[in-house]
Amino acid sequence: MREHDSPATVPPVLDCAFPDGYDTVLINPAITTRQWRRRQSLAFLHPATILKGLFSAGLAMQLSVAGQGFGEKLGIGLVTLILVLGVWRALSHPSVEDPLRREAAQLPRLRRGEFFRRSDFDGLGADPGERVAELLAGLRELHRSPARAWLDPALPGEVHKVVWRTLGCLDRSRDARALADEVAAEPDAGDNLAAATRQAVDNVDTCLHEVTRHVWGCVLICRAWEQKMRRQDLADRVSHALVNAPGPDQLRGLSQDSDALPRSVFAHITAARDVTHAGLFPWEQSPSEWPELVLLPSRDSSTSLTTYRQP
Repeated sequence: MREHDSPATVPPVLDCAFPDGYDTVLINPAITTRQWRRRQSLAFLHPATILKGLFSAGLAMQLSVAGQGFGEKLGIGLVTLILVLGVWRALSHPSVEDPLRREAAQLPRLRRGEFFRRSDFDGLGADPGERVAELLAGLRELHRSPARAWLDPALPGEVHKVVWRTLGCLDRSRDARALADEVAAEPDAGDNLAAATRQAVDNVDTCLHEVTRHVWGCVLICRAWEQKMRRQDLADRVSHALVNAPGPDQLRGLSQDSDALPRSVFAHITAARDVTHAGLFPWEQSPSEWPELVLLPSRDSSTSLTTYRQP
């Protein structure tokens, strides 16, 4: 079983692959880590997996008999086994990769009453179905939130238990919902029966709405704390960067030190010019004595060479 946290952790919400498609599952919080590991181990012992292995091994052994020597038999058997497994895998998986398949995992061998599927509540009406989806999404986000490290370790488990109990109450309201519709359609049932059954259903829906609101209140608080932690981390990194950055006094001194460099270089170069009698630089002469700028054509017609020619 592939999980988002750790193989030893019992995740409250999973995206799982079922024969009828993909679905979100709420795991019973009463399942212990030991039970979860056992369920994961049993999931690998699927009859189809065992039959695939036996068939592939038998076919490889049967074809390997055609060889004469032991090495030839072994080689033929291994190649055949690889080909059979590759073909079987290609046939058992769709050619177009489904994004849900990458995230979903096969549900472990859970017993009845150890999980709820989100689709289990689709027949109870649009509003309860939406609330269930919101509950599972909120519980998943709370379980994965970085703010969980700052909470009491038992607190996410308490939220998990409340969500499980809420879906249990919603599941037990199926008969009341069916009777409410039946009583409403029966003219001789009486107003008292219709009002009682409808009130029972409304009470469950109100509780579901309240629990969903409170769970998402926990999620929003965790989001606010995550944002504050991100801002604090950003402020710490900015502060560290500013400490390491050069200050105004250092930059001002660097600018002042570099300001004297051109004058020092000019003094040395002019001294060398006077010693060697190299003559004045162009900028020390009058503009009329500056060299004439001449453009000489180069081999490449798109470019030209620049040179100076004395008048």
